[in-house]
Amino acid sequence: MSNKIVVFLAGVFSGLVMMGAVVWFSLPSLMIAEYESSMGFDDTIEAINRTAADRGWLNPKTYDIQKSLQKAGYPDMTKLRIMSLCQPDHAYTILKDDDNKVVSAMMPCRFGIYETADGNVSITGLNIGLMSKMFGGQIAEVMGAVEREQSEILSGIIKN
Repeated sequence: MSNKIVVFLAGVFSGLVMMGAVVWFSLPSLMIAEYESSMGFDDTIEAINRTAADRGWLNPKTYDIQKSLQKAGYPDMTKLRIMSLCQPDHAYTILKDDDNKVVSAMMPCRFGIYETADGNVSITGLNIGLMSKMFGGQIAEVMGAVEREQSEILSGIIKN
């Protein structure tokens, strides 16, 4: 009888280890969404700004990472910008509640736009849909709307 318990516990432990490994190795690719732009670098930046603004989103800051790194002594850095986008209604709905302010570390929404060595332009961002499921409640509801709006913003920009 005790041999069966040992085998059972070993199976449970092995299953947990394998599940942990699957989660550990697949989580990064699930948490980050990456898209190839159908446009050049500058046109991609402009199109994101325009379509976001058309939907009531603000761009409080665009970071020129290429310029910053070149200034720091890395002249071979390729084009890379990080765009911070904010939809004020969504932000306020989450942040007006002190208990929800913990997610402010992930706000505003950010897109990384970069040009690869072979000249392709990619857009990356957090997988907001997946992230929203982790929080539940009002945060999940608002983040679900954010995911839909971000998809609309990118729909005419990314390759299908």
